[in-house]
Amino acid sequence: MIHAYLGFGSNLGDGAAVFRETIAELAIRGVEVLRTSSLYSSEPWGGADGGVFTNAVLEVRRGGSARGLFEHVQVVEKALGRVRGKPFAARTCDLDLLLWGREIICDPDLRVPHPRMTERKFVLVPLCELIPNYRHPELHGTFAELLRVCPDPLRVWPRDPHSASSSL
Repeated sequence: MIHAYLGFGSNLGDGAAVFRETIAELAIRGVEVLRTSSLYSSEPWGGADGGVFTNAVLEVRRGGSARGLFEHVQVVEKALGRVRGKPFAARTCDLDLLLWGREIICDPDLRVPHPRMTERKFVLVPLCELIPNYRHPELHGTFAELLRVCPDPLRVWPRDPHSASSSL
């Protein structure tokens, strides 16, 4: 069983509700959610449509391969209404495979660690809540160190604590 980390984002509908549905959909597919960060709000990165995002990171455990988890994640996104279209379109559920243990995977359609995670505060802030001292498998800095030097100027702030998935 591998510990992996998934980034969650939503800017269509009730982000907290979609987050809870995401956890339920992952469980249906045999992905055990061990911990989640708090929910955060963030300004849209890259000029994304739809306004403010809800973001979080999930620590999950899964047997099999990174490719298998990646395929499950895509099924969950679709089940929750994700329509893939133009880049930076608004979305109900966006899940990114950030880390698969300490492995480095360089396939044409799957890169792990996620290649842009260190450029995005909306990923690093919740990731640092869970694993601030974990070292990036390629860059070797801790995630807390990488957050301190992150060039992303966009704001990330905690959501109402009552909207988070505190029941896990």
